[in-house]
Amino acid sequence: MYSCAEHAFAALDFTGLGYVTKESFLNSNVVTRKLKFTVEEYETFFKSYNMFNEQTPGIILDNFKKIFFPKMYLVGEDRDDDEDLKAKEVRNQMDSAKD
Repeated sequence: MYSCAEHAFAALDFTGLGYVTKESFLNSNVVTRKLKFTVEEYETFFKSYNMFNEQTPGIILDNFKKIFFPKMYLVGEDRDDDEDLKAKEVRNQMDSAKD
């Protein structure tokens, strides 16, 4: 469909407002042509992820990435990543000690 979250968001935010409204989301090509859910099912999904509420005019890019591209949205390093970094530092120290 889209190569990255930013391209998908841009396709939905064609007005350039910086957020995607519920109407533009429901009228998008992906929703109308690719996904076959009822409006009630979409409303249930919106409520469960708190996507479109009364406090915001629409969904912003960060929230869009968290919901639809969770593997591409990094909040912080995992614990395993910290251990990998430490192991790399030790390996580099050992390599430099050899020289």
